[in-house]
Amino acid sequence: SQRCRKRRGCRLITELSARNPRVADVRRLLRQKAQRRRSSRFVVETPKLVLESLESGLNVDFVVSRASAASEELEQACSAHGVDLFSLDADTYDKLADAQTPQPAFAVVHAPSLDIDQRFDASGSLYLVLVDVGDPGNVGTLIRTAEAAGCRGVIVTSTTADVLSPKVVRSSAGSILRMPIGEVDVRELPSVLKRLGTITVATAMDGEPFTDLALDVTQSVAILLGSEAHGLDPMVAAHADKTVAIPMHGKVESLNVAVAGAILLYGIGVDTCEGSL
Repeated sequence: SQRCRKRRGCRLITELSARNPRVADVRRLLRQKAQRRRSSRFVVETPKLVLESLESGLNVDFVVSRASAASEELEQACSAHGVDLFSLDADTYDKLADAQTPQPAFAVVHAPSLDIDQRFDASGSLYLVLVDVGDPGNVGTLIRTAEAAGCRGVIVTSTTADVLSPKVVRSSAGSILRMPIGEVDVRELPSVLKRLGTITVATAMDGEPFTDLALDVTQSVAILLGSEAHGLDPMVAAHADKTVAIPMHGKVESLNVAVAGAILLYGIGVDTCEGSL
């Protein structure tokens, strides 16, 4: 059953029961990559990101708040964009939420395109490429860092953690709503990067120090990062134009991939990216 009640004047909130089909829909979207890809939708959590999703230009299906937790700002934003706002009792909401500490609101959003299209086609641009990066927190952090460093876009292989998963979306802190993200099969990656006209820079333990790297800043540059455990796929690395390493001292053998990515994005891309650093 559903009940409607007035909140703060004219805003109407529909209260969902635990058996409502929308609840089951959200549960599948939070937990199943296949459902996210079949429906081309994903879940955005936290009031801040929900508000950003409403302003992003993406199509928002509906918003759900924890009982009595919807702010006036959220209600007004939903009303302004013609998006249904639903309320769910606290117990059902907390069991549904993906995070250990549930946020008071989430939105079901139609996914942005994951095609390599005209959004990626620009000379003198910086791209970040993630190959087999498995940890969702690292993927989200790298997308966020890529936006901050002025990247034109992020390209991921289909073996990388799902960019539409709740953990990636949360870790990206909203960048997933703004950054062009493209997904390709790893076997197609070299030809995609060649089509974009990029100078490809791969990471490897035996590469030259990245601080010694000289690049033509009029060309696009793609920085390639590999999996946390095994590094960059040898097939991908074999097609790279340059191979670099981050010098390290002491007994440290490697850096977290998100840390390494941040160092390289700012160290290599400072003269390449479109943004202001």
